[in-house]
Amino acid sequence: MPQHNLSRRSFLGLAGATALMFGAGTALSGCSSGSGSASASASASASASASAISLSSEVEELNVVTNLKDTKIAPIGIALEQDYYGAEKLKVNQQPFGGGFPEIMPALSKGTVDVVPFGSIPSATYIAQGDDLVVFGGTVLDGSECVTLAENKDKYKSAEDFKGKKIACFRMETGHMAMKSWLRQQGLKIGDKEEQLESGEADVVFLLLEGSQAEVEAVKKGSVDMCFVNSGYGFVASQDPAVTVAFRPNELIGHDFPCCRQTTNRDAFENKKSALVKFEIANLRALCDINKDKEGTIETVTKLSDQSAEYVEATMYSTDSYTAAMKFEMDPMTDDVKVFYGDMVDNGDLQSDDKDLILDHMDSQIYKTALQTLIDRGDDKEFYEGLMKTYNEHNTLGI
Repeated sequence: MPQHNLSRRSFLGLAGATALMFGAGTALSGCSSGSGSASASASASASASASAISLSSEVEELNVVTNLKDTKIAPIGIALEQDYYGAEKLKVNQQPFGGGFPEIMPALSKGTVDVVPFGSIPSATYIAQGDDLVVFGGTVLDGSECVTLAENKDKYKSAEDFKGKKIACFRMETGHMAMKSWLRQQGLKIGDKEEQLESGEADVVFLLLEGSQAEVEAVKKGSVDMCFVNSGYGFVASQDPAVTVAFRPNELIGHDFPCCRQTTNRDAFENKKSALVKFEIANLRALCDINKDKEGTIETVTKLSDQSAEYVEATMYSTDSYTAAMKFEMDPMTDDVKVFYGDMVDNGDLQSDDKDLILDHMDSQIYKTALQTLIDRGDDKEFYEGLMKTYNEHNTLGI
């Protein structure tokens, strides 16, 4: 796609409310055998191995953007339901997502909210425009699906298969950005207007639409060849036999990519580190629940997300007929975030052309401190040690 050096105004014009959250509700079998008070005590006295950030013994607060719909925010919902935040001496004040990214990103920059736990493109865009934000954790990896007409499901196996194609996307959907970068690296010329295909100026074009529903309708009408949607909408779309999920971008590009991230502002990063670590500890405990208690997780998320149990199971765990696109991953994955940011620069989708700018806006120590704290507590140690291995493989930056 040609240069889209977005001003704040143009970003707000393109951005939409594309991701929602939920709070969770019914009982789950927890991943910590200790009581809430014991957990809080352990949290407040993290061992020497996790002492890079000391934790306050006082109750602290964070303003976190939330809503009640999207399964990708399951750990936050479960942590709220299980009162893991309270156990860690943290009060989470839920902030509405109703206005979407055009509302919440300026609020984050101004400090009205402390944490936005989703969206990677908004964070990158605002950082490139000069906002002092810090990516300190993750929510999911991948989380993108390509929807095509059912008869075209098996047509896209290599970059050459995309020549001459029209691809619908919307600005905040991460997978199309990863695919655009991969196709460009494979030698294809990328455009953003249909006529560029006819003139030979582009080999493939990405056409911005307002959201997933509009994209799928364009596929069904034949005005585009395919579209990229957020995880979950592929399941919804495929209930219509005319269309199906053809592939997930990570399957073609050969690696995972960072989707929703956890982002804070510089003031909160500098002055609320203890609260941010507590936030991550509680979320990691909820992630352990998701890993250990599938039935309880589905029951909780179904009840409070207003989705069917079939949808929740499919999007969170996969089923025989549907492969979940998203992978729950709280790791900040700073090395991968830098690569993704650089790809956005090369794609012409950021205001700054400085690929190293992101280096001053990433942190991996908040997450590491939380993870080490849980390892030191001893409950479910093998699970958390596995996460630490992943951390060591993906975080040579933000230290």
